[in-house]
Amino acid sequence: MISRSPTFWLVTLYCVLLLVLGAGFAWFTVLTFEHYTRETIIRETAARSGEIWVTAIERLDDRTGLARVIEQRFAPEALDRFIRISEGGRILYQSAIPAGVDARALQGSRGKGDAAQLRLGSLFLNRHFYVTPQGRRILVESGQSDVFAQGVQKSLTQSLVFGLPVLLILAAFGGYVLMRRSLHPIERMIDAAEAISFNDPGNRLPLAETGDRLETLGLALNRMLDRLDAAYQHANRFSADAAHEIRTPLAIIRGELEFLAAQRHSPELHAALGNILDEANRLSDMVEKLAMLSRMDSLWGKHAHAEFDLGALAGETMDQMRLLADEKHITLAPLQGGPAPVAGDRNRLKQVLVNLVDNAIKYTPEGGRITVEVKSLANRAQLTVTDNGIGVAPEHREKIFDRFYRVSTDRGETGSGLGLAIAKSICNAHGGTIVVDSTPGAGSTFRIELPLSTA
Repeated sequence: MISRSPTFWLVTLYCVLLLVLGAGFAWFTVLTFEHYTRETIIRETAARSGEIWVTAIERLDDRTGLARVIEQRFAPEALDRFIRISEGGRILYQSAIPAGVDARALQGSRGKGDAAQLRLGSLFLNRHFYVTPQGRRILVESGQSDVFAQGVQKSLTQSLVFGLPVLLILAAFGGYVLMRRSLHPIERMIDAAEAISFNDPGNRLPLAETGDRLETLGLALNRMLDRLDAAYQHANRFSADAAHEIRTPLAIIRGELEFLAAQRHSPELHAALGNILDEANRLSDMVEKLAMLSRMDSLWGKHAHAEFDLGALAGETMDQMRLLADEKHITLAPLQGGPAPVAGDRNRLKQVLVNLVDNAIKYTPEGGRITVEVKSLANRAQLTVTDNGIGVAPEHREKIFDRFYRVSTDRGETGSGLGLAIAKSICNAHGGTIVVDSTPGAGSTFRIELPLSTA
């Protein structure tokens, strides 16, 4: 899968830009070098024609002396030059033809008339007519081979072609390092944002302190977190206050209904009062659980953690729940595993165990078996509650920990839909997790994992 991180895309765009600029620079350099060498040779051959004429004007009738002076001063063979002096088609002096130059094309150039500049293959040839004081018309041809220049141009092109990828790799590495350093403040902000939870509502994003828009972004996000935290705390206070206000009238209604139910009335009225009283008790229990959830989610609802043995707590809870299991003829097996030291609120974690064991008893038929196991892993304490009851269908497994989510059964024992939500909130408050593995008709296993105590 292609990475989509900002660093990857920024470095990729940076490399593409460098590639385009590098290719453009290489193309421009080669063309500029070719143009420069061509214009330089043209200028030098034109200037050399004048120098040749000045050197040769006094020796036009002395071919031996003319050849000696030309070769001594201009060294045509050693410097890939071509010099020819002629009069009316009669050659007075001609140097050797440079390598790579077509002799037939050079011979044919004699009929080019008064053309000042010719290109014959790799040879740049300047033709210029001079007139002596005696009226003699002399043609001086000065040529320069660009074989050496072409070799330099080829080497330059190869250097650019092979050097550009190396430069691109080095630039990409350097750009990646610089980009990582530039994005380090953003990475710190991301890590801090991932760590922020309502268990630590006071945490904020670290500021880059660069004085630019990045620092402004951090300030804006922190102000947003302040507003979100204020709204969250306000909602929690509202829930707690609402639960407190509802609790009192419910208690009064329940007391009055209990009083009326105790009086002698007709069976129908007594049954109706009993149903109303059951619903009032259920509503009162729901309010208590909502108030507990509100306290669990709020900062001031968390208690100081103390170290204790999760295995001992599980054994104590099983002893207290054994009578309820015996009433339904369900076997509550002896605790398996060993000690597991954890740090937390002992009473609330006991509430989780009671809820899980009570659910296992409730949804396991007579003759069933419930097993509780506690063990220590690498850095986690694990507690499992396993039964062979009715199980949980796959479509309900992820939702049974949601508030007010209830699963209908043939037995009608669906509860308020808050017990497992409270258990999950308590586990989350302790930095732990709770999950379920279940097979319909074969039973369920609820697994809790908590951090081992480092005290």
